[in-house]
Amino acid sequence: MAKAEYDLQPNETIIIRSENVYRGNMSGELILTNLNLVHITTKGVFKTTYIPQRFPTNQIKIFNGKAQALLGKNGVMDVYFINGQESFRFYNSDTLFSEKKAEKEAMNWVNAINHLVTGADIIFEESVNTVSVGAEMVAGVLGDTVGAFKDALGFKSKKTSTDVVDKVAKKCSFCGAAISGNKGQIIRCLYCNADQLL
Repeated sequence: MAKAEYDLQPNETIIIRSENVYRGNMSGELILTNLNLVHITTKGVFKTTYIPQRFPTNQIKIFNGKAQALLGKNGVMDVYFINGQESFRFYNSDTLFSEKKAEKEAMNWVNAINHLVTGADIIFEESVNTVSVGAEMVAGVLGDTVGAFKDALGFKSKKTSTDVVDKVAKKCSFCGAAISGNKGQIIRCLYCNADQLL
């Protein structure tokens, strides 16, 4: 797909743009400018008629200092405006790791929108905590294995009240970011600030 034509206003600049972005069932180019979020589709036999849909960035809702551009599953970004909501699905034609690439592109867009609207970058909890969550799980498995060997060899292991606590690692049911903690504990997601029971 050729780059879509979009007439910038004199005080408008492009921040980021992506091709093959779906809004509903219409594929097109998504452009973020300092003034608008623009989805451009084409029509006609030769796909030369460009139809831009503009969504002013100053209409994006802000909650707890974060723009309401939220990462969904499978490369979907939901943007909440004062007068409604729009969903954009990023698609990567590369068959190898296409879902991960689409999610990465959606993360870049969520960060770009948040930076534009609030001036701050978002640190995705999943990218920060994936290593620590994995390390916690491996440590738990190793601890259980050592305990099994001790029991098999006749050594008694001392169990404390902290050993009884089950560690849980899962994804936030609201935004999909990685969360972890003790089973039965209420955790607040660092990305979307939603409270949930582990």
